[in-house]
Amino acid sequence: MSRKVLLQLVLPLIGLSVLFWLLAFAPGDKHHQPALLEMSVILRDGDGNVSAMRKGMEQAAKDLNVELRFLTPAEDNSAVEQVQLLEHEVSGAAPAILLIPADREALGEAVSAAAGKTTLVTVESDMTAWGADASISMDHQALGEALGKATLNGVPFGGTVLLLDSLPGDNGVRERMEAAKALLEEKGRQVRIYRWTSDSTAFANILRIERPKAVIAFEAAALTEMAELSRGEEAFPLLYGCGSTAGIAAALEKGRVTAIAAVNVFSAGYLAVEAAAKLARHESWTGASSVGFSIVRQETMYSSDNQKLLFPVT
Repeated sequence: MSRKVLLQLVLPLIGLSVLFWLLAFAPGDKHHQPALLEMSVILRDGDGNVSAMRKGMEQAAKDLNVELRFLTPAEDNSAVEQVQLLEHEVSGAAPAILLIPADREALGEAVSAAAGKTTLVTVESDMTAWGADASISMDHQALGEALGKATLNGVPFGGTVLLLDSLPGDNGVRERMEAAKALLEEKGRQVRIYRWTSDSTAFANILRIERPKAVIAFEAAALTEMAELSRGEEAFPLLYGCGSTAGIAAALEKGRVTAIAAVNVFSAGYLAVEAAAKLARHESWTGASSVGFSIVRQETMYSSDNQKLLFPVT
């Protein structure tokens, strides 16, 4: 066999061998991905910051080969239904569960019962004391105090601030409200707490009776509703709150909202899936730092850092 013929036979074989190696062993290829992990996500409602948080979860799921199943209570913020959903997922041997608790006290027994049976990570409200494997949350006290300080600028000494209690129970949102209340009272402002129920007529009566200089909503769903109520109302109090949805950003831009605490909920969603995936797969996980937030006003909303909070890109 001539040398030329030999090269014609051998060179293609070498090329095929190199191609096989690249397909089989190239870094980042699916060949080296971990096995698909199924993960249940128990939400507390379908509104608020959930859409941005869900995008973060979905991005992490794509990166980490996780299949997510989202479960929402029929009634928003129903801890009773969350207990039922959690117990159902545990009995079905769900490998990993994410939970956004509506009320830690109501969910405590179910979370403790789930400990050791599945990987359970809570988001927004810390339940590691009840046996959850990890928590992805923010400093709610610091967030509430920051909102209180922002409100001081628009309310004179002795003025009234109305705080919206839109998520009753033991949870991170309540922690924010209590922290804001303490700071405002310390600084000589009058504080009134109103149980928000989406009844605009009853709320209008409260505004007429209390005549607050400012209103604070501590989660995105309530802030969104407040921003809608303020539309076209020249006498509406200054509005502050927590949330970073597209609707809230638009209200901030148009001046219907004075300032917000924008929380990096996209990051919270991503970190929650990452933590649950690593723990379920028994991989090294050193914990996550507190989820960041920033006080944003109309004049600062388009700074580079604040744009990342208000308009997360997947």
